Amino acid sequence: MYGKSYFNLLIEYNSTKAKQALPGAFEYLHVKSDAPKYPGLRVSYLHSSIFLAPKCHCNPNKYFYDQDLAAKTVAAHLYINNVSPELGCDEKGARFEKGIRADVLITQPVERLWRTRTFEGVDDVKWTYVGMRSGVFRTYPAHRSQRAYDPSKRPWFKRASSTPSRTSISTAYMDAAGVGKIITISQAIFEGMKDRSKEECMNISTTGPWPGGCSCTEDTECIIGSCYLSQAPGPAREHHRCATERVEAVTSLDILYNRFHKITMLTMEASDLIKSCGANYSCPNGEPGCETRCYLFDNKANLITDPDFLLADNLDDSKYKGVTMGKKEGEVMKDLIYKHGFFKRQERIDFQGVCSISPKQRKVTLTGIAKNPEEKDNYFKNKGPISQFVNEFGCIMDVVGYVANESALGKSGMITGNVSGPCMSGFYYVTSLPKTNLFLLVIEDWKRFQGTTFYNFNCKIAQSIVNSGAYRIINGTCASDDTISRTLKELGQCPALRDIKIPCKFNTQPHTQAAIVTMTLLMTSAILLANVIS
Repeated sequence: MYGKSYFNLLIEYNSTKAKQALPGAFEYLHVKSDAPKYPGLRVSYLHSSIFLAPKCHCNPNKYFYDQDLAAKTVAAHLYINNVSPELGCDEKGARFEKGIRADVLITQPVERLWRTRTFEGVDDVKWTYVGMRSGVFRTYPAHRSQRAYDPSKRPWFKRASSTPSRTSISTAYMDAAGVGKIITISQAIFEGMKDRSKEECMNISTTGPWPGGCSCTEDTECIIGSCYLSQAPGPAREHHRCATERVEAVTSLDILYNRFHKITMLTMEASDLIKSCGANYSCPNGEPGCETRCYLFDNKANLITDPDFLLADNLDDSKYKGVTMGKKEGEVMKDLIYKHGFFKRQERIDFQGVCSISPKQRKVTLTGIAKNPEEKDNYFKNKGPISQFVNEFGCIMDVVGYVANESALGKSGMITGNVSGPCMSGFYYVTSLPKTNLFLLVIEDWKRFQGTTFYNFNCKIAQSIVNSGAYRIINGTCASDDTISRTLKELGQCPALRDIKIPCKFNTQPHTQAAIVTMTLLMTSAILLANVIS
């Protein structure tokens, strides 16, 4: 009942070694190169592809430095499509950990759903994938992944695992293959759970919430926050039960930001179409220039959607990646922090911060930058001992952030308020989006304040006070001798120092080999010196 699975190195199915071991596989896959939707990539629309993270291998180092990609592809293909029992790394000559093949098989049937689905915006979905806790990664359409990739360590996996009962949505970011701004939507997947008897559940907790396997009617009755309808055969079929507490996998899709924004805004049209998101109309005092501004933001005040993101250049990710509400709507952010207690300020000292001499600049072009997995693998393999130029340096930083307190929404589930400050004025609403990690901010009668000077300093200050970010500590560092203000050292915030003796060792080698190396270095130095003199 299971179809074949294909390894992610599609081009290697066309190698001599693979054609001998797997005849007809490459022709069957119909691999397309440089398709309009996937520039610079090789993809197959007929199948998803399987990638096995380094931790799936018995010897991750051997896997990572193995450059025989054809042999690697043949071995992986034969393994994932085998039906014989596997003993894992205890078996002599085994390549993969025990249980990896099971995760490959268990995700195979979903491939058919990915190929045949239809919904608004499906044409703008770039990738659909599922990452297992074990490191197995299945993605559609089939394409290559970077060899160091581990789905269980990616932000989308961690985000969904931390709030498994909710659909997690990322901020906008530039796709690794360079196709533009995208949004990742993720959902946690739990292991199937057997029924627990009512007596067994009552022995664990008399009032709930209940552990996995206990009967439930709502998500709130479960520890993990997920009450699902079982489709397993047997007497418990069509019965709701709590999911397990452990997340087994996360499934995600990447959709182009512009389509995601459009779909989101269309679902929030006003019934009279007068004050829909983005609509312009006359202000309550009769003056023109008011509009409705709508934002989606996450629990850390990062903006997910913003009308200005549509106009931002794809290569200038500073205009849409990591933009916070404080930076765009400082007055509303200040109200939510100090008046409603919706956001809680969090602050910490980062002694391993990274500062830059010059300000961040937008990319002009992606030409020459390693974008797709094949280019990145080749770059890291051939980059050599000379590192690329950077103007960054280590520094101590003050990291400021905000975390949402959803209980501040109260029984009504909504916060409302009216603001008028140096940046703008308007009436706002804040509420949560059920079963997601997002909140909705709608500002009606939004009107930008026109400063009397060419630069609105007051607005800049108001936004900076409530903006998240990392700021370099210049005065008061651990090495500071400032006698006026209290330093970090006086406040007891400096890390403890320890004297560690590092042994000095070297590897010996035959004298003949050492002589050859020394002679080569001398000759190279002489050639370089001659070139400099000339």
